[in-house]
Amino acid sequence: MVIFLTLLNALIFIALSVIHIYWAFGGRWAKELSVPTIDSGQKLFVPGVRATLTVAAGLLMFAGINLCIRVFPDSGLQLLYLRYGILLIGLIFLLRAIGDFNYIGLAKKQKSSAFAKNDTLFYVPLCLLIFISHLLIFALF
Repeated sequence: MVIFLTLLNALIFIALSVIHIYWAFGGRWAKELSVPTIDSGQKLFVPGVRATLTVAAGLLMFAGINLCIRVFPDSGLQLLYLRYGILLIGLIFLLRAIGDFNYIGLAKKQKSSAFAKNDTLFYVPLCLLIFISHLLIFALF
């Protein structure tokens, strides 16, 4: 079960990283739905190329940590660091699922924008799936 979860997580993180790289180099698919907006439709922030590539690199690092659990166990990383790294990744996505109490997550107040609707339908459930899978890996590893 752990190998399935680590592979699933790695695939999700690699896919998300590829999307961020695509956006950083000018891709437009789903980009408008990736940033929260205020009621008037104005984006809360406009991520630059450096920030987008930093997120992509972080997601690739998360994929690597997952792969080191079972696929590459001789990576040289101490098991204690991997175990708590998995827990930390899960907690990051739990916090993202809970949100900022205004524009993102389960606790958001602003729910009418296109981003908010996608957040409810796709982003929050994905974050919860990532949290649960990391919690299971932590418990079983």
